[in-house]
Amino acid sequence: YIVESIVFKKATGIGVDTHMHRLFNALGWASSDTPDKTRKQMEGWLPREKWGAEVNILWVGLGQEVQQQKPKILKKAISCSRPAEAIRLISKLGLDCQKVAAKLGIKKELKEATDSNVSCNMQPKKLLL
Repeated sequence: YIVESIVFKKATGIGVDTHMHRLFNALGWASSDTPDKTRKQMEGWLPREKWGAEVNILWVGLGQEVQQQKPKILKKAISCSRPAEAIRLISKLGLDCQKVAAKLGIKKELKEATDSNVSCNMQPKKLLL
């Protein structure tokens, strides 16, 4: 699906890899035990115009950072414009922010970021729409 979307500018489905499968299940957007079942569930509610390569590039990259580049994603979350929300998101996706912050020596920065009063009223599925 990804090659088809990039090369032919045609999206007939969403390419779901292991990272996306884990993320979408962690967010509650799918409830399945395989990437293919997750793909089918996502295609069931995500508007077809959102099926392009962008969804794959965004979510595969996020999944890789959450699962394989923990220090990098935590530093990004702390320094972004809405750190409390970013930290809640990556925590929901399985990142142990306290543990990573302790290893990096940035526990104070993590606390300050999570104590910020910025809030978001957006529903989870709205993030993709």
